[in-house]
Amino acid sequence: MDDRRGAAHRSLPICTLGATGHGKTTLTAAMAKVVQKIGSIRSNIDNQFDQQVPDHHPIRQGVGIAYRSIDYETSGKHYTQIDCETNLDNIKMLVSNSFAIQGVIWVVDAVDGVTQESSGLIQIAKRLKIPSVISFLNTRNIIKDEELIEISKQEMRDILTEFGWEEQNSPIIVGDAEKALTYKGDRINSDHWKPIVDLIFAMNRCMPKPINPDNLPPIMPIYEIVEEQKERVTVRGEIVQGHLAVGHAVDIVGKGDRIKTKCLSIKENEVCVESEPEWLSVGQVMCHPKTIKAHSEFTALVYLLTQEESGSHIPLIENDQPEIRMWGIDVHSQLHLPEGLSIVSPGENAHVSFELDLPLAMEFGTTFEIKKMGSCIGLGVVTEVV
Repeated sequence: MDDRRGAAHRSLPICTLGATGHGKTTLTAAMAKVVQKIGSIRSNIDNQFDQQVPDHHPIRQGVGIAYRSIDYETSGKHYTQIDCETNLDNIKMLVSNSFAIQGVIWVVDAVDGVTQESSGLIQIAKRLKIPSVISFLNTRNIIKDEELIEISKQEMRDILTEFGWEEQNSPIIVGDAEKALTYKGDRINSDHWKPIVDLIFAMNRCMPKPINPDNLPPIMPIYEIVEEQKERVTVRGEIVQGHLAVGHAVDIVGKGDRIKTKCLSIKENEVCVESEPEWLSVGQVMCHPKTIKAHSEFTALVYLLTQEESGSHIPLIENDQPEIRMWGIDVHSQLHLPEGLSIVSPGENAHVSFELDLPLAMEFGTTFEIKKMGSCIGLGVVTEVV
């Protein structure tokens, strides 16, 4: 089981987003330095955070995310902050939902302003309904150029407002990340550290409470039919959230009509339910009654793997017919691209629509793989069901 599930009730997973060279890693290191004075660091970290070799989190075989992270507590709130190495790492992190990000620190360089790369990441955050964005305008030694700073702030505010993050809950903090990191003193209210303290206080005020997956309605995809008897079937699966309980009513959803039944026994990853054998099959999902539905049409954010990640150059085009791998099975689909987009090439991401040949259980946030010619060529996350 992924350790992040067990820790989700203790720490809020957040990330830094921003264009390459805008100071994300420097800011994260400066935050770690300040938190050591006003809170507590819960992971081993030194002041050379920005020089450390990043860790790698595997999404699937041959595909991973290079990132650094810190775990810390301040004002009674716990955070796990993810800082990805590259822009593609950021995109893969968001589309794969690897860390279940619930808050963003958006870093923008005051000289360069909001670049296309930076606004693209914020648009993905919007698609994924990440509830909180706290922004940091990195001044980089131009603190006296008030006109340029105001222009950059207004540009950021316009984008945040357009995407639905209102000013009272999405402040923009202005400061110099490099000066905060290299400051040799220890005065919290120094000009160097005050913006970092303001940022942390804004996080404590505006970031949401962490979601505990154990408190969510249970979802268990069926990966294997283990044993079939008259009026009872034992299946193997993985409880990806929540808890199942013996004697409770459950629904089996996907690949046809909803099946209403009850849980007879649970042993590790094997669950026995009251059912005729022919009713159940791999690819269905076990859940609490009426908590998830099956759909054949949906929109999704997708990322196409690079040649290094997939070993192929295969793109996606309008009316393409890739297979969608969800809940352990492959289902044929038809792809529709948004107006004005004719192709999605490897290494690119897009917001697209799919029609499945067979309805599968899904909801906002359900992740999947995209396959062509038997190989995985992309990752996706459901953003809306029809």
